[in-house]
This record gives sequence, C-alpha cells and structure tokens, in this order.
Amino acid sequence: MPKIDHNTKEKILIAAEKVFHRSGFKGTRTTAIAEEAGISRTMLHYYYSTKEDLFQEVLNKTLGAVIPHLSRLLGQEMDLEHWICHIIDTMCGLFEEKPTFPNFVANIINESPDVVMMLATNVQDDIPSKLDALLAVEKQKGTVIENITGEDLILNIYSLCAVPYLGIPYIKAKENRNDEQMLEFLKQRREKIKVFVLHGIRK
Repeated sequence: MPKIDHNTKEKILIAAEKVFHRSGFKGTRTTAIAEEAGISRTMLHYYYSTKEDLFQEVLNKTLGAVIPHLSRLLGQEMDLEHWICHIIDTMCGLFEEKPTFPNFVANIINESPDVVMMLATNVQDDIPSKLDALLAVEKQKGTVIENITGEDLILNIYSLCAVPYLGIPYIKAKENRNDEQMLEFLKQRREKIKVFVLHGIRK
C-alpha cells in the first residue's frame, strides 16, 4: 500500500474546495476533482473513499478557519462595538479569500438538507450565546435595543457580508466595474456594514 503523501492530500483538498464551491455537493463529480488536482480518480479514492468524506473535510477545514477564530475573539476582553467590528472583519476577510464561499453555503442549504442537519447538530458554534452575554451587559446599561439577540446579530452580519459575493457578476456589470474597482467597492462596503450594524442595535 502506498504511503500517504500530504502534498497530494492538500492538492486534493484545494481542488475539491474549488469544485464544490463552483458546482455544489450534488453537482460535483469526483472525476472533476481528480482532474482539477491533476491526479487519477483511483488516486483520489485512495485518499478519500467517498465524495461525502471529501466534502466533510473541505467543510470542516473552511468552517474551522472561521468559527473557532470568532469564538476566541469573543473570549477576549473587548466591548460589544469592537466585537462586532472584529466579526465583520473576519467574515469579510474569509469571503475576500474565498469569494465563492457564500454561494457554496447557499447551494448546501438549497440542495442538501441532510448536510444542513449534520451542520446544525455537529458544528460547535457558540457564537450566538456569547453575543447574547455581551448584549445582556449592554442592555443593562441601556445602550442597545431590547429585542436584539445574538442569533439576530450574527445572521444580520453574515447576510450583509455575504450578499455582495453572491451578486458579484451583477454588481460589476451594473456599474461597469473592473476587478480593481470591485475590490475597492467591497473594501468600502466592509466599513459601511460596521456603521449600519452598530446603528441598528443602538438606542
């Protein structure tokens, strides 16, 4: 039996991420991943016996880069305003690095209810509850509105950060933006999101 080559494994993961993000889970064939990675389908299946196994690792790797980081941020001593700005920076940074990620998530939700259920039960996401604790402190001070929850806040932030990446082709075409202008638009929007979210929760 051949030895595991970690360079080959990493090459497979990078290729799989590209193909899954582009085609969704159901639309992806392992043959396409093998071609993207420049290896044979047999070699791919030596490292990952099923498409599901490979998808799970890609998902864990992507979410593992953001959720634990956000949780660590929320464990540091900062006020709510700084937390919100850090969360927005982290999400926008992820999407700048992986601009197809929001579309990938939308595909999962639309086509793979079993994967959604797996995520809901297996992913350790304590961010909403940590935000609830921070919001409770600010509510006692009377600085934020009463009917906002941590779940509301993280959904609002994700939506505002993700939607431009779902509509990049339209946004570029509508104002005839080139790639550089689009990047500048997204950079400016990141700061506007911070202002919008903070204004929306303040009394």
